[in-house]
Amino acid sequence: MPDSSYTVVALAGGTLERDFQQAGYTAANKAYLPVAGTLMLERVLRAFRAARSVERIRVVTQPDAFAAAFGSKSSTLADDVIAPGGGLIDSMLAGMDGLSPNTRVLVSATDLPLLDGAAVDAFASRATSVAPHADIGYGFVSRRAHDAKYPQVRHTWVRLHEGVFCGAGVSVLRAGSAGKVADLLRRVTALRKSPLRLGLLFSPATWLRMLAGSARIAELERRADELSGLHCRGVLCDTPELAVNVDQIEDLRAVERILAYT
Repeated sequence: MPDSSYTVVALAGGTLERDFQQAGYTAANKAYLPVAGTLMLERVLRAFRAARSVERIRVVTQPDAFAAAFGSKSSTLADDVIAPGGGLIDSMLAGMDGLSPNTRVLVSATDLPLLDGAAVDAFASRATSVAPHADIGYGFVSRRAHDAKYPQVRHTWVRLHEGVFCGAGVSVLRAGSAGKVADLLRRVTALRKSPLRLGLLFSPATWLRMLAGSARIAELERRADELSGLHCRGVLCDTPELAVNVDQIEDLRAVERILAYT
């Protein structure tokens, strides 16, 4: 069993999407948007800092934006601040730079305003348990668990033989595997909001089974192994805070309403 402590690579690059700009927000990107009075990026980094399973936090973001937002408390939120690359996957690779190949990394989005230390530890524990030797462990959450707590939050859902699921904002990756799978991850990332097109990437047969809702998780894992040449596993963690993300202004408003009653 591998060490259960993880390094975090939190991705907070890019630019602010148009609908947030049209709503009057000004920020380097959506990670710097305030949610109930606290910047979303601060909420996410404090969640990782509170997690027992996290040893080190690397945030990939514009260093000047990070310094301007957090000033003297920057070092309490992150151990390393790394300039982003030209896109999501390049930024992830930048965050992995210099890590030992066997380092277990939690790769995280930074638009997860409900994330807390308990949710991070729950995912880390599941990843250590169900995918101890995987090169890539893709986080996902069941609709049953999500809707039991946050039925008002929208998602892109995919129906499989075992149930209905959405992707989590946190996954696990062995640092030395990142460069080997970068091109495949670029293709998967481009299709992540379209499950059926993603199924077609896997194979026409898989696409048909996903269309019918009969594809199995094990089938997707095997096909991911074949496509990547690596050991890939799904990490089902029914902690919905891992999946409540802010893609659009409506999501931000929904999260603010949730926080107003907690």
